[in-house]
Amino acid sequence: MKMKKFLLVLVCMTVICSFSITTFAEDNLAPANPDSTTEWDKEEKAPYKMNARVQSNEPVIADISKWQNSIDWATASKVLDLAIIRTQYGSGVEDTYHKIYEAGALQYGVPFGVYSYSLAKSTAAARVEANTFYDRANKNAKFYVIDIEETTTDGESVRDIINAYVAELRKKTNKKIGVYIAHHLYNQLNIDTSKFDFVWIPRYNTTNTPPDYEYHLWQYTDQGKVPGINTNVDLNRLNPNVSLDFFTKDSSDNNKPIDLSNYYTKNPKKVAIRKKVNQYNNKNFTSSRKTGSLSKNTIVEVKGMDYSSNGIPRLVLANGMFITASKNYVAKLISNIDDYYTAVPKNVVIKKAVRSYSSTSFTSSKQVSTLNKDKIVSIADIDYTTGGTPRLKTTSGTYITANKNYVLKTTANISNYITVKPSKVKTVKKIYQYKSTSLTSANRDIAIAKGKTLNVTAIVYTKGGTPRLKLSNGYYITANKSYVQ
Repeated sequence: MKMKKFLLVLVCMTVICSFSITTFAEDNLAPANPDSTTEWDKEEKAPYKMNARVQSNEPVIADISKWQNSIDWATASKVLDLAIIRTQYGSGVEDTYHKIYEAGALQYGVPFGVYSYSLAKSTAAARVEANTFYDRANKNAKFYVIDIEETTTDGESVRDIINAYVAELRKKTNKKIGVYIAHHLYNQLNIDTSKFDFVWIPRYNTTNTPPDYEYHLWQYTDQGKVPGINTNVDLNRLNPNVSLDFFTKDSSDNNKPIDLSNYYTKNPKKVAIRKKVNQYNNKNFTSSRKTGSLSKNTIVEVKGMDYSSNGIPRLVLANGMFITASKNYVAKLISNIDDYYTAVPKNVVIKKAVRSYSSTSFTSSKQVSTLNKDKIVSIADIDYTTGGTPRLKTTSGTYITANKNYVLKTTANISNYITVKPSKVKTVKKIYQYKSTSLTSANRDIAIAKGKTLNVTAIVYTKGGTPRLKLSNGYYITANKSYVQ
């Protein structure tokens, strides 16, 4: 954000300059954007006389057209954080200043987007406008906007016309495409905002009240004043949940075709989260549509597939939310996933000898060592193969199988138990021997006095991962170090 703001107010024929931005009275300068022939409602005309200054901590975002005439970009660039430049008024009228503005913005490092005021009255006309818009606009634009303020059509709905417009524009670019919707016509126009990456709404009032509808950018006045621009200019505020980077970050990668091989395009039914992901209430991901996040290794059910307005696959969850379908972030689970650990265990005991590997790909070239039966291994994480098989990542950085036939999650306090088989143990308290590893009263046998030495033939684990000592007589006793040593 530029660090300096300016305030210019005409008082008693004296111009007072300071570092902020304000608006001029209606009788001083004409409105900044006199494109629409539609009458604006009174609420939006009232603040023409208000002192709508930019807050000190917010970026300066102005939209401009030929009505701003010549702009001193060397001066304006010191204030502007983002400019939105009109390219055309319908397909028939190219804005006479847009190329000059684009060149100035580029020369002085002002990020800019472009917009087209739509006059399309049919889907066919909308497609023509989309093509002339793209062809005329500078390809360094960060985004495109379709400005919708007209209600007259040749019979088709405005919704269908604009759907055709944005669909045609999507064929040309993968950069963000936004929609500008007149606030007082919002319901009447009935635009399908899910087709767009962001929504820009004008609403002028004396109470600083933002739009009633979901928005990313709010045009709050057409009476703004920016040094270097000699006319009134429209000024805009970000939704508090939207950052300036959303509009200004480099989107050159967006021009690259989407590689669908990196995404699931068929319903995977159930996936594991490989990296923390955000979930949204709309297939078009924006910060304002974020509803929460899912942590790594969370297992979620997928009820369907959908695509963003620019063709990126999304997963529709059972709860109705949307997450990415990128294979870098989610993994389709193997069919027998119940045979594997999917929640990170603190420790596991090796049930059968297994090998450890340097990656999740268990190939001979990746083999590190062999882990023998009864070895206790500390686990740091779970990672998934490209095929959706979970692997246990040990604290040493190697990987072992997560298959429950080979490893067993131990009790949380495993350090309190004997886990390396001794040949003999001595009781330090009175204990009982049992018929099975389940040390219940139903399985209890005789008591063993304190100080008794016992022969041990094996360590056997319960289903819950607690070790028991198997005696030479076939019975079982506790392996807890508080009772035997």
